[in-house]
Amino acid sequence: MVEDQDGRLYTAYKTELLPDEQATQKVKTLQVKDKASKEEPRTFPPDNRLNINGATAQMIADHIKGIGLKTAREIKDLQLSLSGEKFSNLEQLKQIRRVDWDSVISADLIRV
Repeated sequence: MVEDQDGRLYTAYKTELLPDEQATQKVKTLQVKDKASKEEPRTFPPDNRLNINGATAQMIADHIKGIGLKTAREIKDLQLSLSGEKFSNLEQLKQIRRVDWDSVISADLIRV
């Protein structure tokens, strides 16, 4: 089960989840520095952005206001048509014209 920023639960396969290695490494490094200086190790809030490569069509439709299930399926079809079956940057999403991607990207709702 995966929880989104609004507290809704989804079922996700383990293969759909992608760890953010850079963020994990940074958090652990900062926590080690806190312990070394005898301070309380800090905690960090979870990332609230949706990983567009690992999300299902239903998750995309639920997470981004103004995107329905039909458009979310088109996003996933576009993703599967790309080499490596992954988006390499958010600009590739602009091929789907029905969505105001500039506002979605500026609101920092998604990541690749």
